[in-house]
Formats: sequence, C-alpha cells, structure tokens
Amino acid sequence: MITRLAFAVCFTACASAAVTAPDAAPSQIPKTIAGTYDLVGTLDLATLPPPADDILAQLANATDSPDDPARYLVDRMVAALPDGTFKSVATGLAPYVAPYIELELDRIAPHFAPGVRAIATGLATIAHHMTTIERLVVAPGGITTRALIGLQFGSLPSQLAAGGAPDALAITRAQIDPTGTLLLTTHSMQLPYGEMLRLGLDRAVLPSVDLSASDLADALRDLVDCHQLGLTFYSHANLGSAALYETACSVAMTSLASEVYSKISAIDRSPFELDVSGTATGVDLDADGTMDEIRAGSWLGTASYAGTQGPLGANTFTGKKE
Repeated sequence: MITRLAFAVCFTACASAAVTAPDAAPSQIPKTIAGTYDLVGTLDLATLPPPADDILAQLANATDSPDDPARYLVDRMVAALPDGTFKSVATGLAPYVAPYIELELDRIAPHFAPGVRAIATGLATIAHHMTTIERLVVAPGGITTRALIGLQFGSLPSQLAAGGAPDALAITRAQIDPTGTLLLTTHSMQLPYGEMLRLGLDRAVLPSVDLSASDLADALRDLVDCHQLGLTFYSHANLGSAALYETACSVAMTSLASEVYSKISAIDRSPFELDVSGTATGVDLDADGTMDEIRAGSWLGTASYAGTQGPLGANTFTGKKE
C-alpha cells in the first residue's frame, strides 16, 4: 500500500516537473559560415626586417654619443652647406664649435634629444605591433578571401589606400567543426610593410611628439631653432653668415626626414610575407544557423622578409558579420 502511494506521488510530481521544465537554450554553434566579416586583429612581430632595424639605428645616432645632440646637429648642418672650399673650412671648424652649441642647447634645441628618442621609441613600437583592419569574405563551400585594408591607431582608422598601397589579399579555405571551432587553412599574404610603417609614423607617432607636424620634416624642424643654431655657430666660427647656417640647418632636418622615409619605402622592394593558419570560435547570436561573430581568433605561422623567416608574436583577431 505504501509502495503504491509513493509511486503515485512520484509519478504525479515527475510528470509535473517534466511539463514545467524550461526549454534548453538554443545552440550558438553556426551551421553555415558564408558571409562577409569585418575583422580587427593584431600583427605582432618578434623580430623586425633588417631595414626597419637600420631606420631605428639611424634615429638613435642623433643622441647616442656623449657630445650629441650638439655635435650631431652641427655635423648635419655643415654637411648641408653647398660643396666647396667654404664647406671644407666649416667642416674643420665643426668639432671646435660643437661644445659651444652644447652649452646653448637649452636655447637652441631643448626638445631635440627627447623628441627624437620619442619618435624612435614610437616607431619601434609600431614596427613590432600594429592593429589591423581586415575583411573576410567566405563563399558558400568555404573558399575565403582575406583582405588587410587598413590599420587602427587608437581611435583613428587609416586605410592602406590613403598612402597609395593596395589592400593585401590572400585566398584560404574556412570551415567550422561541430564544436564551433572555425578553421582557416594555411595561406600566404604579402604585406606592404613599409607603407604600414609610414602610416604608423605619420598618423600615430608624430602627433604624440608634435601636434602641428604634418610629416617627419616638420617635426624635426620644430625640434630645432635653426635661427639660433645658425647665429650661435656663426658667432663662434666667424665664417660666412648666420643666415647661411640657418638655411643649412633647415635643409639638414628636411634631408634627415627624407632619408628616413626613403629607407621606409625601400622596405617594400623585397617581399614581406605572412604564412599562417587561423583558428577561432564561431558564434550564432540569434540561433538562425548562420555565423554572426568570430571570437578568440589566433593566427599561427611565420613572417618572412626577402626569404628569411622570423617568428610571429601573439597575432589575434575578432570579427562581426556585415
């Protein structure tokens, strides 16, 4: 009798629980991944292409000796003078006048050394780490086009096309497994690394040093009072005129900027390639079967410049469907 009563109570309670149990949450694992996705990623390089290291070394030369930056400024200014006997004499006087310039640095170029160091440090940071703006187009069947279309500097997006560089393109294949893991097969992508570095220098590094500068030449000229440098050199050399040295100083800063930009442009004369595969988590937010977001993406592989491979850092990406 007790057993029958317990069974009846259990049957009634269990039946009621079965009726009132909430429905299971809809699956967020996509069934289809075709579509266009806007990606934000990171390009992290553990080692830099040799030309990039050379550019950083050139900037370091302005402040790396005990008598710099005074001696560096004097040497650059004299080197910018017109060729001839006058320039030869000024070159011989430069080592003797530079210590007087050093004594007057607080008046002539108080911000030159810290400014150049900040430019070099910022450029090194950009060279190793960039935030990328990309687009992933997945066709039915999985054939996928990956395009790097720009860079993000803080809140400022910059298109590669703004600097005259085409989008970097690669073809890969995408698929999603039953657990929601998105797989992108190994592919090669050639990057306009020099142009990317130039964008980073102009759009992110220079504004942090000189808000009024439109390019590196502007920034370098703003860091030196060429009028005072020319006047001080002339007063101790007693050769030529202060105006002549002032003009040479301005030419020297423009020339230094041109050298840096030329070396940055020269990077793209040799191929800079990524050979990577990708994994991520695909998410179907509205449970309609299609992928809406790409989360926790990671690119694994190598970077190579002119055929020499180097390791990648932590290259990540996330994305949303357009």
